[in-house]
Amino acid sequence: MTTDLRPQSVPPEATFDADANLWRDGGPNDSRERLWIHPSGLLLLDATRKDGKLDGEIKWSLGIHQMSEHAPRVAMQAALGLPKGPNHTMIATFADGALVEVRFRPGFDFPDTLRVELREGVIDGAVEWKVGPVEGALFEYAGTKLLHKVFKVPKPWPHRLTAVFVKGKLKSTTYFDKEGTPLEVSKTPLTEWGEAAEASTLAGYIERGDFAADAARFFPKAPRVSKPGSEKVRAVPAGRALDAVVMGGGVPSMTLAFDFDSYGFDCKKEELYGASDDKYVGIASDGSGEMFLLDVTTGEVVRYAHEEGSVAPAFTSLDHLAFSLLRIEAAAKKLIPKAKLSALFKRLGLTTAGALLKEY
Repeated sequence: MTTDLRPQSVPPEATFDADANLWRDGGPNDSRERLWIHPSGLLLLDATRKDGKLDGEIKWSLGIHQMSEHAPRVAMQAALGLPKGPNHTMIATFADGALVEVRFRPGFDFPDTLRVELREGVIDGAVEWKVGPVEGALFEYAGTKLLHKVFKVPKPWPHRLTAVFVKGKLKSTTYFDKEGTPLEVSKTPLTEWGEAAEASTLAGYIERGDFAADAARFFPKAPRVSKPGSEKVRAVPAGRALDAVVMGGGVPSMTLAFDFDSYGFDCKKEELYGASDDKYVGIASDGSGEMFLLDVTTGEVVRYAHEEGSVAPAFTSLDHLAFSLLRIEAAAKKLIPKAKLSALFKRLGLTTAGALLKEY
């Protein structure tokens, strides 16, 4: 390797490692180790150590120029004991080998996307997150995993949030808009939400007007769903009543666990993979993107798994679906005690509702 191929950002004391396609200055046994990727010269690692342990501010940015480099560098990140987060670039602070803070960002010169404070290997202190789409865990380190849904982020999404953890347990969350103004999202718990309901009273829940009344009482300030009517939904008695509620603006926009954006979805016309049947029509979707489809030939509701393209029994009627989804959304927003709602679902035989509740 001749010196004229050395990237400008790589200092003269660094040597080229042809096997790894990296420039190196120092190693794991030195007080400072620096690595640059070739041929761009972008910094891969800048690590300081004390007595062989990471100590101080560590910079890491997983960069590659060809796919064959990806796996070895992911392995290097793991071997170094670095966490995973929403970005491949991080500035991690260690104290005698223990991670105490990490900041993830799109690049070293960009603002933080996620900042996490830790103590003794668990999240302890502040977590700051610029809210955005996440695939998998938001943060992983050793045996600690932070999922984004623990924050129960409301819709529309806030710009960012600040949370406080104590020994791995979330204690509080504050949401902010782009200007840094705190957003008010707290709700007053419901005192009457149907805890004493009996299985025999579920039939007719929509037609009696109970669904519309509960929706208005549970979420009085929520925007209302705006959807055209659906002839397919009206093919069943409870569907006619539900369609009237939807067209009349009586269905709230449920933003955490469920939404009605898929209401009236024509599975046959849209050639829904695995459920392209004229008997199915969309009613609602859950927080993971799965749809609840009405079988107009039976009046039952199935749950459609979009990744597998399969359907499975979910609710025996639209009444059961409406009763359940409204309350799961309320529990997700901490308007209803989750434990008491779980007990109610069990008593009423709403098995699917009980399973869904556990996800929120």
